[in-house]
Amino acid sequence: MEDICAQIYFNRNDSGGTGKSRLGCFARGAGYRSRFIRDFCDSVDLAEHLGSIAGVQLGRHSVPAVACGINYAPEDIAQAVDTWHVDSVAFDMVMMISDPAVIKGGEFQVFQGTKQEGQSLLGIRGEEGRDSELPAERVTTVAFPGAGYGFLQQGNMIFHRACRLLEKAERVTLIPSFEVLPASSRDATNSINMLEWTDPGLEAELARREIWRAAARLNALLDSISIADDRGTLHRLIGDALEPLNSLRASLKEPRS
Repeated sequence: MEDICAQIYFNRNDSGGTGKSRLGCFARGAGYRSRFIRDFCDSVDLAEHLGSIAGVQLGRHSVPAVACGINYAPEDIAQAVDTWHVDSVAFDMVMMISDPAVIKGGEFQVFQGTKQEGQSLLGIRGEEGRDSELPAERVTTVAFPGAGYGFLQQGNMIFHRACRLLEKAERVTLIPSFEVLPASSRDATNSINMLEWTDPGLEAELARREIWRAAARLNALLDSISIADDRGTLHRLIGDALEPLNSLRASLKEPRS
């Protein structure tokens, strides 16, 4: 899918890192302005390598605003770099750009349990974030050996966070995002949640994504429908193919909260 707007969205959040603006400081759509970042995120070799780890075919995310993201530490180190949350995409890679040896604090941590259990312990739901502590024995810290190291995670399922810095420092991570291919496959991207974000052009990007994947599902359906399928089966198959697109369409009627 071709990019439809050449903008990078930069945000510095002073809300304390809660709710839909939980990140202290971030840039989405970095691939719009940087050919190097765009080429890295578009790398077929990278997608194939990560797909071999995940056990599914992956490709660069079809929403350019989230395909190449950058997270920065907030100016106020009393804020978490990123609060406990799950992501809006099925798979993403967290890559440390700064030298972790000179950073005090800012650890990347994951909750050892289901996302539902972690959310219940903190009293949140969905993809809302919360800057609170979980039982230490249920938390694992992921170490970065050096700048340029990263890992793949199933972002929509892993409850995770980036801790506060203990001293001001440059802490930058690159977050390339991926989706499951072919386009007719099931993919866990939460387009409805992304509609709440204020990036320029994002609503159109999401619409293009859901139209593209719905078209792929309908084309696959052409080859799978049997002359023996009854009315109820046909109704279900067509509804399944169109459901994500119809959900996005319905959400577009509602004002952003």
